[in-house]
Amino acid sequence: MDSYSPRQLCALLAAALAAPLVTVCSAVTWPWVLLGAAVAAIPLFYIYRSMGPTALPQGLGPAELLTTAWGKMLGKWLALASWLWLVLTVALTASMAVTAFPRDNAFPLIPMLLLILAAVASSQGAAATCRFGATLFLAVAPMISLVLAFGTTDVELRALRPDGTAMESLGPLTVLLIPAAAFYLRDGLTQRKTAWFRWYLLIAGAGVAVSLVCVGALGLPLAQASSNAFWLMSRSISVLGVMERFEVVISALLSISFCCLLAFLLAAARQALTCAAPNAPAHKTVWGSAALAAAFLWLVPSVPNWGWIVGNLAVLAIVPATTLFLVELKKS
Repeated sequence: MDSYSPRQLCALLAAALAAPLVTVCSAVTWPWVLLGAAVAAIPLFYIYRSMGPTALPQGLGPAELLTTAWGKMLGKWLALASWLWLVLTVALTASMAVTAFPRDNAFPLIPMLLLILAAVASSQGAAATCRFGATLFLAVAPMISLVLAFGTTDVELRALRPDGTAMESLGPLTVLLIPAAAFYLRDGLTQRKTAWFRWYLLIAGAGVAVSLVCVGALGLPLAQASSNAFWLMSRSISVLGVMERFEVVISALLSISFCCLLAFLLAAARQALTCAAPNAPAHKTVWGSAALAAAFLWLVPSVPNWGWIVGNLAVLAIVPATTLFLVELKKS
């Protein structure tokens, strides 16, 4: 059966969000990372609460939820709009992967390569995608934790003073809303109790730690001027005077994390399109979404930053949360 545990899903999300959080939070001071995490927690708390064993019945997928809440026709249109937004998010994620190689001309080779690898994983189903990400989590988390731990030796306390404006919290908020896309993977989730909130604290705490270490070590002006402040910070660390020059390892780990995020988004896009077109072949749906995302690689840079936060908030957070609320209301 194409089923997976909540812990596997959480591990996938932790591995997938490492790279975008590193990219975004490394140039934002810690108070605004905390603010973004607090705002994102509101819709995420409700969406993930509904995945527990005491909420809606097991196996109730997004197609049934959207139809019950909005009706057959409107539910299909919402699913189609969600699929299109997820494909755009896949394109943005792939284009962001070039930041893992800030000194190389990685576009479009790296985005295309990661799209292919992610499509191979997600075409096998949501369960295979979760197992794929949960396995890679065991490689991504320890190494990034090691870099952050030894990077604290270069932190200057004066650089940790709150700076910037509240608008800078929109970057972390946009990233931390991505886990709401798990709404489209609900039907394969086994209803075991899990500490959703603890996993979210781990992910949000990683973003705060990245901000503290990178901004504290580099200073906010240099961090904001760099295309990848985390990669730049890692160049100066030394592990017990033996291991140095972590740039290649960091580039590889960030690429792995971006690949996990692409696989997660493609799996969610596959389910969203299946809601709108139930007869569409699942295998071709993933590869078609990946191909369309590849075509959008040259389009996404023209989308303004506010467009991503509005889209993630509306499509990934508000629509699923409202759908779950309406279904629970009707069933009660």
